[in-house]
Amino acid sequence: MQSKLVRPSSKSNKNPFGDGAQEGRIVSVEVKEFDSFYYDSGKRVALNIKVEFINPNGELVYLYYAPTITWSEKGKFMKTLHDLDVVPAMGEELDINTLVGMRVTATIENVERNNVVYSNIVRIQKSETGIQAKEMMNQLFDVDDIDFEGM
Repeated sequence: MQSKLVRPSSKSNKNPFGDGAQEGRIVSVEVKEFDSFYYDSGKRVALNIKVEFINPNGELVYLYYAPTITWSEKGKFMKTLHDLDVVPAMGEELDINTLVGMRVTATIENVERNNVVYSNIVRIQKSETGIQAKEMMNQLFDVDDIDFEGM
């Protein structure tokens, strides 16, 4: 006979991750128009970046980050380009397709709305793992430490 009852949580989760840094990979990038109350036109144009993650259960999870396209240095768009190390020079083009496949570190924040918890990307940066791996390989195989005289 059961003597204890557990009341289930009324919150449901959409793409739950803990707050903080999460490693992922950009799988698609597109220029997309979104509805917005903040613009006279009722629309905003953003760079819609789809990032793939692996959750703690080993499942693939996809989150989007969509900064409004504005070339102001103070805007999220330019900060994102700096963080991804892809800022074009004045007058040069940015081929957004070059971002696909890039390893990134995303800062995740969870928000609750109507008893549903959503994981949102608030910042993405080019992942340093490639650089760290290259530095480790250089340290492991530092030719200055090898004695070639006895060979």
